[in-house]
Amino acid sequence: MVERVPLDENAAARQRLISLIDSLDDETLRKPVTPGWSVAAVLAQLAFWDQWALRIVQRWRSGQLPPPTVPNWYDDAINQALLPTWQALPGPAAAGLARTAAEAADLEIAKAETPVVAGILAMSQANLLNRYLPRNEALDRIDRVLRE
Repeated sequence: MVERVPLDENAAARQRLISLIDSLDDETLRKPVTPGWSVAAVLAQLAFWDQWALRIVQRWRSGQLPPPTVPNWYDDAINQALLPTWQALPGPAAAGLARTAAEAADLEIAKAETPVVAGILAMSQANLLNRYLPRNEALDRIDRVLRE
């Protein structure tokens, strides 16, 4: 049996993201979340990984399977490599990218056929479908900073 794709959870996290974005001003977008990571950089990171999920699911749906494994440090290396780019983005641009990418990723994930979902899960790539997890984690980090 194939696991259920968390469409409702993804939608709730996307709506939470959009609500946060709608409440942000330029100053808040520049606010540090952790050393080296502003609110805008965190949103840009979310945009990237939602775009990544979108593109991989699209390729999978078209019959192009990703490599079978990547090392455990792979995602961290990508984050480190892209952080300077994310830091350089204007806050409103990062927020806009996060909104657009979340919407597009969720739409593509909703179209994933059962064999595609089964293949993604069989390769332990549920993170491509469970976009609510990184979104909520990032939004929790931002919320903690904004409450201070």
